[in-house]
Amino acid sequence: MKKLLLFLSFLSSAALAEPWSGWTKVTHLYPYSDGLTFLSEYANTDISSCNNGKRFQIHKSHPNYEMLSSVMIAAYMANKEVFFNIDSNQSKTCTPTINRFMVRG
Repeated sequence: MKKLLLFLSFLSSAALAEPWSGWTKVTHLYPYSDGLTFLSEYANTDISSCNNGKRFQIHKSHPNYEMLSSVMIAAYMANKEVFFNIDSNQSKTCTPTINRFMVRG
């Protein structure tokens, strides 16, 4: 029982360390030299300081940049909802990076 509680407390702190957006739609795409920036209906002003906390990016240095950006563009074009994870190792910035996401089919 103690091991289970310890595991759950670790899992809870890990979940808090990297915020998730919840299901949201991408409203704008902005490809640029550092990667793919997007705006979403989801806002987090504690992390994103531009566009009322709705601006995020997939940075081109991400090892799966091509795949992630392609799927994000497809989700936007199909008007599908996404659920993304924001990197926790960054301070508040105009365009915080995400590291993974899911698309609701």
